[in-house]
Amino acid sequence: MEASDLQRRRRNRLRRAPRLLRVAAFGRWPSPLGALLIVLVAAVTATIWEPLLWVAAAVWGLAAAAAVLDAGLRGKQGVVAGVVAVVLGPLGPSITALIRRRAIRKVADEEKAWLTAFALVMLLLGFIVGSQAISAALRVGPHGVDVPRAAMGDRVMSGDRVLVVPSRMVAVGRGDVVVISRFKGVDEALGISSGIAGVGRIVGLQGEVIGAIGGLLYICERLPDAVVGLQTEDGCENPSELAFLKTPTPDFGPIEIPVGTVWVLSDDRSGLIDSRVYGPVPQSAIMGRVAAVLTPLARIRIL
Repeated sequence: MEASDLQRRRRNRLRRAPRLLRVAAFGRWPSPLGALLIVLVAAVTATIWEPLLWVAAAVWGLAAAAAVLDAGLRGKQGVVAGVVAVVLGPLGPSITALIRRRAIRKVADEEKAWLTAFALVMLLLGFIVGSQAISAALRVGPHGVDVPRAAMGDRVMSGDRVLVVPSRMVAVGRGDVVVISRFKGVDEALGISSGIAGVGRIVGLQGEVIGAIGGLLYICERLPDAVVGLQTEDGCENPSELAFLKTPTPDFGPIEIPVGTVWVLSDDRSGLIDSRVYGPVPQSAIMGRVAAVLTPLARIRIL
């Protein structure tokens, strides 16, 4: 009988607590684990639809506020819980809730006005920290990029969102379709002032000589004599481009590719959105290799 009265008194005290404190229920096991899964799923799918980043950040902030309120309901100050939740996101409350999942919930006899205000501050800080942390993580790993311009036939089109694997994570070489960030000279060549330069295929490497004659691309080991023309001793070859070439290559060159750069061409050579316009691309301007087209849904494909 006494145990029953004690439980009833605890329930009544919880009902008298400010409504905002009921958010504290999200700080009890297993709710933080669910919040952690939501953040992870939203962060991953944000590569396809970027607004989901804000959903992940909002859940991050909610987890911090819930951790503060839950600690307050148990008669604790909640400052440490809030800071841990802001820094670690839902992972912090998940670990804490798992450890204390069998602890008896206590409700403070007096409502603490500062606790609600502090929870709101942690909610805002959690949202800010979460959005920055998730954005940084997406930039470091494979992430989505909107293509502003491309002449790659139907392989990659302007307006597509593509999955880019950063060059620090994967080797990028001849034949790869890459996303190119802006570099010196590209602004004037393409008339842009922000965003990325575009998408193209690496066809020539540093130290090589590249050009086109009669619609065919050629790559040489050394610069041919302008008077004599291409000779066997120049080490020239015509790489096969049948697998991806959309239109013949107009004549250009010969051009010697400087050290530290690559030569990028579009698959549709009639579109001048490549190194023929903006010159050799510094390797530092190669954001990464295009692994897939993510949107629009009708054009989803693995490259």
